Amino acid sequence: MKPSCFSKFILLIALLTAATSALANASKGIITGKVVDKLSNQPIPFVSVTLGLLPDTTIKKSVQTDDKGNYKFDHIPDGRYVVSAYMVGYNRMHSKPLVCKQNSIKVEPLTMENTVIQEVTVNGRRPEIELKADRTVLNVENSTTASADNAYDVLRKAPGINIDKDDNISLKGKTGIIVTINDKPTYLSGQELASYLKSLNGAEIEKVELITTPPARYEASGNSGIINIKLKRNSAIGVNGSANVGAVYTGKLSEYGGLSLNMRKGRLNTFGSINGRNSYYRNSLDIERHLKGDTALIVQNSKTHGSFLNYGYRLGADYELNRRHTFGVLVRGSAYESSSSLNANTNLLLKEGLLAKSLRSTTESKSNNRNTSLNANYRMAIDTNGRTLNVDVDYVSYCKGGTEYNDTYYFGPTGTSTSAPLLLKNHTPSDITIKSFRADYAHPFSKETILEVGIKGSMVKSDNNLQYQQSFDAKNTYTDDRERSNHFKFDENISAAYTSIAFSCNGWNIKGGLRAEHTWNKGHQVTIDSTNKRSYLDLFPSLFVQRSINKKNSLGISYTRRIDRPSYSKLNPFVWRIDDYSYMSGNPLLRPQYSDNIEINHSWNSRIFSSIGYSHTSNVQTRVAQEVEITKPANGSNPSQAIKAVKMAEQNLEGLSSLTLNVSANFSPVKWLRTNNNITATYNEYSRTSNQSGNSSVMYQFYTSNSIILPKQCIFEVMGWYRSATAYGMIDMDAQYTVHLGIQKKFLGEQLSLRVGFDDVFHTIDNKSWARYDNMNIYYLNKWDSQKVNISLTYRFGSKDVKQARQRTTSLEEEQKRTGN
Repeated sequence: MKPSCFSKFILLIALLTAATSALANASKGIITGKVVDKLSNQPIPFVSVTLGLLPDTTIKKSVQTDDKGNYKFDHIPDGRYVVSAYMVGYNRMHSKPLVCKQNSIKVEPLTMENTVIQEVTVNGRRPEIELKADRTVLNVENSTTASADNAYDVLRKAPGINIDKDDNISLKGKTGIIVTINDKPTYLSGQELASYLKSLNGAEIEKVELITTPPARYEASGNSGIINIKLKRNSAIGVNGSANVGAVYTGKLSEYGGLSLNMRKGRLNTFGSINGRNSYYRNSLDIERHLKGDTALIVQNSKTHGSFLNYGYRLGADYELNRRHTFGVLVRGSAYESSSSLNANTNLLLKEGLLAKSLRSTTESKSNNRNTSLNANYRMAIDTNGRTLNVDVDYVSYCKGGTEYNDTYYFGPTGTSTSAPLLLKNHTPSDITIKSFRADYAHPFSKETILEVGIKGSMVKSDNNLQYQQSFDAKNTYTDDRERSNHFKFDENISAAYTSIAFSCNGWNIKGGLRAEHTWNKGHQVTIDSTNKRSYLDLFPSLFVQRSINKKNSLGISYTRRIDRPSYSKLNPFVWRIDDYSYMSGNPLLRPQYSDNIEINHSWNSRIFSSIGYSHTSNVQTRVAQEVEITKPANGSNPSQAIKAVKMAEQNLEGLSSLTLNVSANFSPVKWLRTNNNITATYNEYSRTSNQSGNSSVMYQFYTSNSIILPKQCIFEVMGWYRSATAYGMIDMDAQYTVHLGIQKKFLGEQLSLRVGFDDVFHTIDNKSWARYDNMNIYYLNKWDSQKVNISLTYRFGSKDVKQARQRTTSLEEEQKRTGN
């Protein structure tokens, strides 16, 4: 056969086949329909839709909805069918049975409900405390006494949390906590973090999550885990928001307020908020210090009062290019200005109790802090099976400045001046910049098995310059004091990668992961031209196993390894002078601390939760009192001299072993009463080198929160806690207890809420502690304005048609906590 004839033959066969197929298809049916969102009644694009043949629902065809939510099945043979729609984040929906007989069928719209919304939409009232496998959740918006406070006081009242006199936060007796806001970094720690938390109104807080065993996806930093404060997120279609105002009375009135707005239109969601607080505070500190072998007992009494003005803002937008691609930007900032005045009297007593000499010190300080962070985020839903890619790029600028005047006057036992006063002035500019990148990928192999991998890199630059000046005349003409001044620069790069896999089957839930982090840093003391470099690689495994024994009982076990790197200011070698006999300093040689944690937990009927855990921490970072000999520089006609003093310096202890038992229960024995209770018992043993004494203690803490439901949408709450004496590093702390009362009333269909709280009803919170080691015996008594009345008013406005807003994190989950003191 000639090629031309062969070509005509093939063409004829093709035409006949096409005609036969067309005739066959003409005798088959077509099924069309649409998929919509239940709440918004808007079409949902890119939904997986399948056609199942009854009675065994064997899948015959599968398609995706178009950008208008429509789908189409054609060339359908005769038979009985069912249409099913599925998408991650929604409930699977099925149509009624369909009978296809060479006809066109239009299926009623399949209405899908967002499962994420079901998780956060509450019919009735959630308990104040919920305990889950890896975290404890405090539902602050349901707590009358908590929601009327700021975030700082909310944490102070939380079960298992303790905040010491230096604003260091510990959880279940362990330090090294990371604090995040909506899974995003706060960029602060210590006193700076405390000031920022005080600016966050309790009315804007939805919940606080205490994550004690974070998986590999989270930063390996944090000996005790993560405290995540979730702010309320307006997420309705159209425009909505909330406004709140409040006042706190502690002998002087403080005010606060805030406004948040959200607008969702089409694929664009924009949101923003601003809040501010003007506060006053007072506190006193009494110290009695005796150095063995010294001739004197030093008794110091100081009182401080001050004020601070805080404000914070955030502005962001998310744009859904389509169902698969979402872009977002976020700008956050905070600032506070503070001023304080300290007056201290220091008496040196001889062994016979006679007064040797006295010091009168005054310190006037002002500080300004600015914190700005920028985040760009990209999220890709690779397919409808749950494969996702999330990328974050961050930049942070943290600037701190302040001026302090410290004047000390010297008197003999008769009250006459014995020497010229020491008049000092210092400036403390500090600039920190952080650049970070993170990418996370999730790959579900099935509903039961999910793989997660990710990478992260960060670069930190910190520049701190302590500039001391001294005055020698009454005209307050200051000259540079090079002996006390210091300039310190610190650079750090961290590279990390992780992988984890989760598996669930037949009541078993297993998740294991491994995270690797490489750290390089350099500290440079410019003043003395001294450089210290360090480079190290660490591996952090984690494993979680949970088994549902029956409907009421589940049992779990977890293991994690963690690291807690020193904050940037702890690495700062500056020596801060309080008076002639009291100093503080950082330590550029401070090493990171590592902890291995294992915990077994049990849950009964989602009502009673118990756990027992053991952890061992090496290179424990803590502030240790040291007896030192300080050279007092020459002052006018007075020559320099050596004096004995105590310096509070950052040090590494050898280790800490902790055994913790925790039991929590929440009940509603009657309709009008809800009670949540928590008991924690911990044994802590701190060890130092073989020739130095350690410290140990058994600590137990009881927490209770009781809500009484009154008529006419009123709720009365009584909350209290007690913590026994405990060891905190080398410091022994006395017992503490307190009681808080609160009442809440709602108006205008729950749009308007009035809350009144009365904190520390019996004025029992103070901090008594001792340092008794290394030839020292030091007693501390710290008191502050803990008793207060708080009144807040919150009004919610706008659309109520809720559509879930996107929650996302930034790439800075560790660096944020290390920028402060």
